[in-house]
Amino acid sequence: MHITVTEDPAKRIGIAKAIIAEKSSYYTEEVLESLREVVRDKTSLTDPAQIDDEMYTTVYYYWVYGCPASEYFYLDFPHKTHEEIKEYVTTREKVVYRNRLNRLEDAHYLNNKWETYCLFKDHYGRDVIKIETDEDYPQFCAFVEKHPEFVVKPADMGGGSGVHKVTADPDMTDEERKKLFHDILAENEKNRKLYMRGKEKSMILEELIVQVPEMAAIHPNSVNGVRVTAVRVGDKVNIFYPWFKIGRFGQFLTSAVYGTLDACIDAGTGIVNTPGCSESNERFDVHPDTGVPIVGFRIPKWNELIQTVTELSMKMDTVRYIGWDMVLTEKGWVLMEGNFSGDFCWQFCYNRGTKKEFEDMIGWHLTKEFWWQE
Repeated sequence: MHITVTEDPAKRIGIAKAIIAEKSSYYTEEVLESLREVVRDKTSLTDPAQIDDEMYTTVYYYWVYGCPASEYFYLDFPHKTHEEIKEYVTTREKVVYRNRLNRLEDAHYLNNKWETYCLFKDHYGRDVIKIETDEDYPQFCAFVEKHPEFVVKPADMGGGSGVHKVTADPDMTDEERKKLFHDILAENEKNRKLYMRGKEKSMILEELIVQVPEMAAIHPNSVNGVRVTAVRVGDKVNIFYPWFKIGRFGQFLTSAVYGTLDACIDAGTGIVNTPGCSESNERFDVHPDTGVPIVGFRIPKWNELIQTVTELSMKMDTVRYIGWDMVLTEKGWVLMEGNFSGDFCWQFCYNRGTKKEFEDMIGWHLTKEFWWQE
């Protein structure tokens, strides 16, 4: 595959067309149409030829810089120079760093939600069960009786895929309870077809996390947590650009793919220092739904959070780059989940790349011209 860096839009499109032809087994018409759909969603283009040109441009950017089409838009790469883009850590470059910092054989400790719970249950602060077969029905009944409102999660999917809240009728019959049990188990197959990933047959049920009023105030319908990216170098845990995950639109989930907001936090003070940003490049100093100020919001018990995350990270000798999602409850900071491939979302909040800072911290840098050569 021959790729050259160019500022010429026509040459970029030509390079992309050559890549698509060479990798035709991957770039099926279905894949190309999904890329066109991203272009339609992220731009005002309506002319099919212009949509195709922009689609080809995203393919070029993917192979030159490592950014998927959605990232190309939300990091505003169309308006950045080659030199500016090279300062960013893109999704594919992140994977290169992750593979150097984390032992891939141990990914299951964080990619499988049940294994994460078993490893860190002392930091969960809530009841969690796994259901997979009819043998699990008795514990399901006991769990639902104790927690008629709970959260359902596929065991091995990320990004909020398949996660939802269930409210069970306390007066339901045993037949209705069995139907609910089997409906939840049946979600696994539906999720695999819908999201085209996931291998586990089990589903995870979790007691609802009740956050403190200060954190709920900004958007009461969601659990507003903090993503703390922890990078362990030797015996030192570095906290790298934490951010506040803020709900929106009355939604239960806080995930950027659903249009919710991320706002960066000063790692030293726990004070939010950027507007709330969406992947549609919206920026809000004040929450658009609740009117609560975002910039200047102080995360309570910040030092306790950093101490907890440091303790969690020190338990993982072979996984040294982790994105911890933490929630503040009346019991203290609890773990929502750990991410083996945590994102670099702070880059779009600050509108700048942090590649040099990250490489200086880990003491290693990319050595090839393109990510796929590493």
